[in-house]
Amino acid sequence: MSRTPSAFLLTGDGQLVEIDLPTAHTEEDREARAAVLRATLRCDRFDVVALTHRWDMWIDDEGQFNHPVNPFATVLARRFGFVYQDYHGPVLLTGGPDAEGNTMPLLRDQVTALLHTLADL
Repeated sequence: MSRTPSAFLLTGDGQLVEIDLPTAHTEEDREARAAVLRATLRCDRFDVVALTHRWDMWIDDEGQFNHPVNPFATVLARRFGFVYQDYHGPVLLTGGPDAEGNTMPLLRDQVTALLHTLADL
């Protein structure tokens, strides 16, 4: 049985890289997750753009100063109504939040839908 990645890194040249994010149930888990986010996004500070209630896009909070425009992330965000800025650097795509606001991993149907959405860009 194949496994479903919990997130995808979308690079500026359009590559998708599977990423397994640690769960965030404890403070130690949250610190580990933040370390993975900083490493994958190549940043010190990150933020999240809620593309839909099912998909979040994690970004370098200072990306416009540190990275070139990511045309794939920018077009993806515009598809969901985020038309007022370009997005810079690699972005991490995850599931949306649960009822407590914790980031959920991507589910198999979300991965399929996300791949179809990206193919249509």
